[in-house]
Amino acid sequence: MNYKELFGRLFSLMASPRKTWTEITVESPRRDVLATFVYPLIALCGLAVLLSAFMHEGLKREVYQPALMDMLSCCIALFGGFFLASYLLDMVSQKYLGRNADMPLAQLFVGYAMGVVFVAEVLVAFFPQYFIFKWVLQFYVCYIVWEGSDVIWDVDEDRRLVFMAITSAAIVFSPVIIQMVFNTLSNLLG
Repeated sequence: MNYKELFGRLFSLMASPRKTWTEITVESPRRDVLATFVYPLIALCGLAVLLSAFMHEGLKREVYQPALMDMLSCCIALFGGFFLASYLLDMVSQKYLGRNADMPLAQLFVGYAMGVVFVAEVLVAFFPQYFIFKWVLQFYVCYIVWEGSDVIWDVDEDRRLVFMAITSAAIVFSPVIIQMVFNTLSNLLG
């Protein structure tokens, strides 16, 4: 695994999305976005949540279980959110854009577009007092999806805004919903 390339792609996607989406389209063969981008960043988010719990609470015995549950909650939310958003994007591309099913393309798009979500998770893990910035950063997902909808999906101009809104909402809110369900079930089942 090449972390220099991973962080380079993450930075370039956030700095110049259109250029990066164009680079992604000309890559041959298509990268395995799960193994090279999504899974390592989910692991990084989980590690950040775990380390930040130990940094803020100390290495006391009573901190281990809640810290591990928070890490698990974060990883399950991001993992499930990725697959739910990919599924929803594939359905939107079939129903709204009239395309054939293409789950690998949906996963590629959602995986890279979730880069901002991963960065926000890491930042909030270490700096929980800036939780509001996590939601402010999520609006940048809309811009990344807007640029990618033109380059990757070639969406017509009249359908682009609706496509961007639905896709961005799926990317941002899928992990949130899954985390809420997981935390509720964890609390109920003890």
